Amino acid sequence: MWMRLPSVRKGRECIIPDVSRTYHFGARGLNMNNYFHEHYFATHKINELPNVKMKNIESLKSNEYEKLINKIVSKAKPVDHNKHPCDKDFIPDTKGETYVTYLRMDHATDWTTFKAMAKCFKLWDLDIRGFHKSMWRFFLKGNHVVLVGVPASPYANHKPANITPIYIPPPTTQAPKKDPK
Repeated sequence: MWMRLPSVRKGRECIIPDVSRTYHFGARGLNMNNYFHEHYFATHKINELPNVKMKNIESLKSNEYEKLINKIVSKAKPVDHNKHPCDKDFIPDTKGETYVTYLRMDHATDWTTFKAMAKCFKLWDLDIRGFHKSMWRFFLKGNHVVLVGVPASPYANHKPANITPIYIPPPTTQAPKKDPK
């Protein structure tokens, strides 16, 4: 749980399942209330299959993983970057395809657009985790989806010249209106 802290990670990464196998069961307690539980835990995807076996573990070693990711991103089909990530058909209704989305990420800790996209895909959005070199992977609608931060990720070099990375500005907060009395 605490691997999200840089002081604990020390430049290391965890190999984690694409879909969480843990479930937050408490709807109330010292650090929880019903609203927070329903909003952040009840809607997140969870793998309920027992006895999952990892395949091709050798590909998870650093050099092999870099080759694998470069191959995946280079062969992935770009989604329509003119659509909003929250549109129902942003990820096509296919099965077994690999799609890539390029999102604006000016530096390694610029998570503005990713946080907005995470909400669209029902991914964890309270803090940033589960990424590798400004790139995220997950499965949606039976398809492999890769999000690549541009220019922060080294995998951004696979972005076709005709694609403009998606940018979703942060929500604006308006000052409360004064009572006209």
